[in-house]
Amino acid sequence: MISYFEALELIEKAAGVAAIEQIAVGDSLGRICVDDIISRLSLPSFDNSAMDGFAVFSQATITATNDKPLRFEVGEVIPAAISESKTALAMNMCSEIMTGAAIPQGYDAVIPVELVTEINDNGKRYIEITEPIAANTNLRFSGEDVQVGELIIKQGCKISPAEIMLLRAVGITEIEVYKQIAIAVAVSGEEVSENYDTALQHGEIYNSNAPLLNNMLAENCFSSKYYGILRDNKLALIDYINANVDSKILLTTGAVSKGKWDFIPQTLREIGAEIIFHSVAIRPGKPILFAKLADGRYFFGLPGNPVSSFVGWRFFVIPLIRHLFNLDREKTIQAQVSGQFSKKHKLRQFLKAKFEIITAQAVVTISNDQESFKIKPLITSNCWAIAEENTNKLSAGDLISVVPLYHDFSS
Repeated sequence: MISYFEALELIEKAAGVAAIEQIAVGDSLGRICVDDIISRLSLPSFDNSAMDGFAVFSQATITATNDKPLRFEVGEVIPAAISESKTALAMNMCSEIMTGAAIPQGYDAVIPVELVTEINDNGKRYIEITEPIAANTNLRFSGEDVQVGELIIKQGCKISPAEIMLLRAVGITEIEVYKQIAIAVAVSGEEVSENYDTALQHGEIYNSNAPLLNNMLAENCFSSKYYGILRDNKLALIDYINANVDSKILLTTGAVSKGKWDFIPQTLREIGAEIIFHSVAIRPGKPILFAKLADGRYFFGLPGNPVSSFVGWRFFVIPLIRHLFNLDREKTIQAQVSGQFSKKHKLRQFLKAKFEIITAQAVVTISNDQESFKIKPLITSNCWAIAEENTNKLSAGDLISVVPLYHDFSS
């Protein structure tokens, strides 16, 4: 039995890097960016008005008071869509301007429309103001958001709606991303039922592992296929492997321990797979298996208990995927334990827990229900607290490493 970090090293040693493709920005949601992306223009690309109002020379407004309002003739109206460059009018004049419209050269402030009194006098439009306006008020300057040549998206970024908005704003239409990783899922067990609308027979259980994995595979950086239930059938496992030659990673749950019906390890050996490790010094999920098939595909045999399958995905499959996407290992944060916890073994234990900030301190409360068959505590958990191998007792105030319950490639 190897340690968790030895298992990680073996996973990383076995892994390559995912293939790359160039796609339209509009199709990139949830994908992983291959390279740093540099902006090819500034945002804004020209000085413009931050609101609807009147462009003026700030110096011309300094004497405005309630007792002695100042009047400016409105010389022109500048809509946001105007293409030709404008220049400022005389000091005693102003230009009506819309939000986003380019500021004529010379003006250095915009008075909001709600702060002026509009007057029509002998067929001419004027505004009156009763207080001065400072230079640069209500202006948005070229490059204030993004400078041309600036790094805007880093390699390894998971593309979210915000990244798409930024890429569109600077005129980028295509980016390179890692190809979606194809992952297949199958479940073993004679007792497993997917007849959810039918009462269970004695000894049966509903399939909860496949829904867990299938929903975690719903991210856009994956393409997934659910194969179904293998039962405890060697030939069904071989059919599953042969039917999913396009899947980079194959997952199964159950049948990887030492029992009479745990047929997966031996079957893999018989078809020429290289079992890289089988059994890791962790809890839950100790019997986890990682293999490489003869054609280079990766195979994870996750233990069958629901939380063990979750741990297998979260702490073994995810590190492989991160490596395929050329990402560093996931970082943990430190939090204070809120109560007492003890374990009698020297295994690394992944604990269902709840993380929160209390009076500016990161605090984690470890669930009392750590058994690997107990699903309900996951509903009130938002993280995994990681009790290291040689940590047998934790007291209130002790520090422990924490990661989110669900992995997010944007973190």
